Amino acid sequence: MTQKPLKLVQQVLLYASKKGDLVLDPFLGSGTMAVVAKVLGRNWVGIEKEKKYVKLASNRVKNYGN
Repeated sequence: MTQKPLKLVQQVLLYASKKGDLVLDPFLGSGTMAVVAKVLGRNWVGIEKEKKYVKLASNRVKNYGN
């Protein structure tokens, strides 16, 4: 797993999507794309086969900014 910097993912989403769009992350991992999508007002779907990363990403998105 390689966690991507939030700023890098933010630049990609700002360029490739607009508020309200649906963002797909087929390799959810730690959930960086999901966190940035949530912050930017994008809807998101993440796919991850490893249960430990599903739990990690879910908690990260839920608790981001708290």
